[in-house]
Amino acid sequence: MSFIESYAAQLLINLPEALIIVTPSGEIVFFNDSAAKQSGFSNDEMLGKHVSRLLPESNRRKVNVIAWLKRWAEEPNPEQLRHLSLRGVRKNGDKRRYQVRVSKFEDKSDVYFAVVLRDITEEQEQTARLRHDQLVTNRIIAIGEDAVLSIDSDANICLWNQKAEELFGYTEKEILGKKLSTLIPELYRDAHPKWLQSFAMDKTPSKRMGKRGEIAGLHKSGTVLPLEASITKTYIDNKQIMSAQIRDISERKLAQQVLKDKESRFRAIFDHTVSAIALLDATGLVLEINSAARAMLPLGESIADRRLWELSWWDASDSSERRE
Repeated sequence: MSFIESYAAQLLINLPEALIIVTPSGEIVFFNDSAAKQSGFSNDEMLGKHVSRLLPESNRRKVNVIAWLKRWAEEPNPEQLRHLSLRGVRKNGDKRRYQVRVSKFEDKSDVYFAVVLRDITEEQEQTARLRHDQLVTNRIIAIGEDAVLSIDSDANICLWNQKAEELFGYTEKEILGKKLSTLIPELYRDAHPKWLQSFAMDKTPSKRMGKRGEIAGLHKSGTVLPLEASITKTYIDNKQIMSAQIRDISERKLAQQVLKDKESRFRAIFDHTVSAIALLDATGLVLEINSAARAMLPLGESIADRRLWELSWWDASDSSERRE
């Protein structure tokens, strides 16, 4: 009598855990209701089929399910349950991840493997999200607390903090899923994807964006914002995520412009006044003199490393030389 015909068959069919029984060659000889519900395959569709239909070999991580089962068969303690996480696939093509428990048993001269499959896909995805959030958070803390956004491999915005909302004017609901180009002034939109692609291929995990870290951003209102930004990248399930820390430098740029304007006004007065002016340090060392002061010195006299009183301001012979 085969195992399927045994008195325990109905109990195993109704087991709340997904259970399959396979031969050492990989043929599925039992497929309970929970396995059917979990995978989408019916009992008739799977009986007699190879286990690789349910647990295909991964291209990234070479795990031969049958070879793995045979290794357990050679163990001296076959009744011990084994634990492993394997890649699986549902009937509709959805990729899943299963925690696997395996036990070997014998029915007369035949050997079988009882395999319990627990779908841990959501658990692993949640763990991956938490790991990503932690990676991003750690790098943000290392750089500073500013506006933060993340984009996926298609340049869609997938993370948006409160500071980013305040800076750009978009709420999280408005911006998530939108292209990063939404925040880029039209003048720079063509060049920006090329820069991102270059960074994606670079081995450097973090870097400053733009010249001296300065870039331009586009507010929801259409206002162009002067920004300072750094970017970092992480990998989750072989998918690249880029995150940027962004700071508004409008006030800094305004202060720099005010200082520049003051410097220009001072320079105009300093260079063109008819009065002699000299700039000194605290020890009296001459730093700079204007053209009116230069006219009071002998031609070609250097002011380098000289104090004010060491220059030939009132030398009579120099005065006659200047008159000539």
